[in-house]
Amino acid sequence: MGLLGLLQGLLAIAAIVAGMGLSAGLVRVGAARAAQRDAAFMVALRQAAWQIYGYFSGAVTLLVLLFSQPIAHLMLAKSPVYAVLWVAVALLMSLAAGVQIGLLNAYHRVGILARITAISSVAGAIWGIVLVWVWREAALPFVVLGTPLVQIVSSTWFVRELNLPDERPDLEQVRVARGELLRFGLPFTGSQLVGSAVQLGMPFLVLHQLGQENVGYYRAAVLFSTAYIGFLLNALGQDFYPRLSTLKDQPTAFREAIHTQQRFVLLLGSPLVAISLAVAPIIVSVLFSSQFRPTVAILQWQLLGDLLRFVSWTLSYAVLAGLSSRFYFITESLGGGMLLGFSLWGMRQFGLQGLGIGWLATYAGYLVVVAWLLVSRGIWTPVWSNVGLLGLGLSIGVVVRLVSEPWSLLFAIIWGLVCAVWLSRQGWRARAKGAQQ
Repeated sequence: MGLLGLLQGLLAIAAIVAGMGLSAGLVRVGAARAAQRDAAFMVALRQAAWQIYGYFSGAVTLLVLLFSQPIAHLMLAKSPVYAVLWVAVALLMSLAAGVQIGLLNAYHRVGILARITAISSVAGAIWGIVLVWVWREAALPFVVLGTPLVQIVSSTWFVRELNLPDERPDLEQVRVARGELLRFGLPFTGSQLVGSAVQLGMPFLVLHQLGQENVGYYRAAVLFSTAYIGFLLNALGQDFYPRLSTLKDQPTAFREAIHTQQRFVLLLGSPLVAISLAVAPIIVSVLFSSQFRPTVAILQWQLLGDLLRFVSWTLSYAVLAGLSSRFYFITESLGGGMLLGFSLWGMRQFGLQGLGIGWLATYAGYLVVVAWLLVSRGIWTPVWSNVGLLGLGLSIGVVVRLVSEPWSLLFAIIWGLVCAVWLSRQGWRARAKGAQQ
């Protein structure tokens, strides 16, 4: 199945380059206009997005096809050339689906986006399982078609519900929209490439510093972390980011949305971190094997860093929605550099667990950077209630990490119940405030 990972990696990198941040750009540029029901501009924005899609996806696909033979031999472990051709087809479908999903996100259709995600995940998995079961390894190049195919079909169906007028857009508005998308997309694409380069480079850094066996332990820790926070990050992307983009010209409402989201993320994320810390040794043994016990040393530090990651990523969406995308490129580049630098320092000072310590230091530094940027630009100021909640969550995490079982799990569960009650009270207050208004 290593070939499948290589194919998916090639598809992901090509999609970043050819996608030009269109999906995120449609939200940044279109969310406020969609909320204002400016149908004429949204039609022009859609036309501009499809034009950019045609230019860049066509160019990247052509390059992939022209260099298909060296790509197959150098990047795909001497795979057959036709595997690269199917990646090109998957790329075109994936980018087209991204345009449709970006439009839906600009209109804040969170429920529809959740359905598309669920449908494409399930159908894509079934597609892959059936193909591999019938044709074995020969089917792997076709497996990458599953999820993009389902995404383009389902997103095309659901985008009809937007009822955008079927009219010829104003050419001047198309030009303006195209310029806004490109000004956003170029730095955003650069930041995505930096992030991908860091993620690709980390295993090689671990290999050079600690040896091949420890690369597996590192990958296991990252896989666990990515899996358990995925739903929170999806919520940020599909709900919080469009709301912030809508409020970017309303400073007070913009700041209040950040404060509310931070409180929500902390109350939801800190119990998740505490419980994960308590059960990490068991989960690692169950998901991988007892031989992966060294992974726990990375994971326990990494989980503490994830709490800072929740808060800092909330602020990074504020940077993306409220400032020029070049600032997002700068913060993401600094974040990638800090991850490499702190990881290298951690491995040299503490060995394997230094990867987790470096992760914690990275997101502490990244949080300081994005917070300073937003404060200096007058976009956001921290509130002490959220700062105190972050400190309390980190303290609970440290206690859970230090005490032995079963007390660690008991502390984590108690903290989870406290946060659940707190969240419930926040919900009641929000409903009462809405009723008064």
